[in-house]
Parts: sequence; C-alpha cells; structure tokens
Amino acid sequence: MLFKRIAHVCLHVTDLHRSLAYYRKLGFTESFHFTRKGRDFGRYLQVADQCYLELFEEPARGPVVNNGIVHFCLETGDLEALMAHLDAQGVAYTPKKLGGDFTWQIWLEDPDGNKFEVHSYTDRSMQVHGGTMEADW
Repeated sequence: MLFKRIAHVCLHVTDLHRSLAYYRKLGFTESFHFTRKGRDFGRYLQVADQCYLELFEEPARGPVVNNGIVHFCLETGDLEALMAHLDAQGVAYTPKKLGGDFTWQIWLEDPDGNKFEVHSYTDRSMQVHGGTMEADW
C-alpha cells in the first residue's frame, strides 16, 4: 500500500473552545495550537497513535457547511467501555447496532453538527474479510 493511514481530519468549527470541551470529553488530547497574528484559532488533537483531529475556528468562513465529507469513523477495541465512558461524560450517542458490514457501531454528533461513527470490528467484519455488502439504507 502507498499510504499508512488517514493522518488527520480537519473540521471547521464555530466556537473553538466549545468544540475543545466536547472532544476532550471523548479523551482527545491537545498536541499543539494554531495562532494567527497572536489570535488562537485552532488545535491539533490526538485521537490515537499518529491519528489526529484538526479544528479551526475562522469567523470569516461563515457558518459550518458540509463540503462533501459525509462522516469520519474512529475504531475502538472495546465499544462497551467507550459507551460507559461517554455515559459518564454526558456525551450523547446512538444505540449500538450491528451494521450490514458485521461491524458494531454507534454515532455521535459534535456541537457543530459534524456526525461521526465509532465502530468495533467483529470476526465477521467485511473490513477484515472483504466481499459485497447489500446496503440497507
């Protein structure tokens, strides 16, 4: 393969500190800050080993708009433990379901409406075995 992983996903947010508070509840940690002319306007947050979420608050861009990316997905090795953590942090998520790809999943939505998936592979997951999945949505 030519690539190792998706290094980061960048999101435009309307309130950097509100978004930071949300993602900190998920356990993301700050790697570094972005400033422009002394103004704090962004963060690089570590999600996992060499995996990051980049947040930028730029009022001149206007409201947050979907530019074609439907969602991003994070993998966890223990979905039950993650859901217990989210419950303790007061973070809403959808009920756990087994997707058509045989992977357990939940969905979250950040303060700006960016939806993202968290999934956990099973021994039947298509991401592991390949094949064809008939979409049910």
